[in-house]
Amino acid sequence: ESQARRLKVVSSLLRARHNALKQQLTDAQLKAQAHLHVVPQLRSMNLGEPLHSSKAFKARPSSSASSTFPDVVIVKHFFPRHVVIQAKVTNGSAAVDGRALGNVAFVVAESSEEAIQPSTLVPIKVLPFKATGSTWCVLVAAPSRMEGTAILTCELRYTVMGVDSATGTPLSFGAGVSGRTFVEELQDL
Repeated sequence: ESQARRLKVVSSLLRARHNALKQQLTDAQLKAQAHLHVVPQLRSMNLGEPLHSSKAFKARPSSSASSTFPDVVIVKHFFPRHVVIQAKVTNGSAAVDGRALGNVAFVVAESSEEAIQPSTLVPIKVLPFKATGSTWCVLVAAPSRMEGTAILTCELRYTVMGVDSATGTPLSFGAGVSGRTFVEELQDL
């Protein structure tokens, strides 16, 4: 019986250590995706210095938005041949009930202009409750072919993840409820 008790204690200690390491990894991933020149997927594209970055503005969900819709702030970074959209997402909705969001991605679903098309997405793997992280969408732009203002239809895709009731950590094996919410139309690209 003492051997079983000892193994149970060791198991609990290992689980706590595992959860702490998962939290550290999540924090490191969010930090690595926070700034334009730090994101590995964007650095490898050799975008150079941005010509202009827009002021941050809050995205408004469509009328059919889910109650779990997080706060989203958009910043657009303009390069000679690319437009990079940074969506800073804060998981703070009361309807989420302390749960993490998974696979958070800002997606350009449609473009009115063929000269601007999506090329690369950098989603947030896990966004803990009350945390902020950045998801990125890179659009390839051909300014010489532009005929006017491009209208983009964008959406935020995410999964509300299940939580281990004993530890409060996200369950990452598909126990989440899928959510999909449309974000305001961007017209000034």
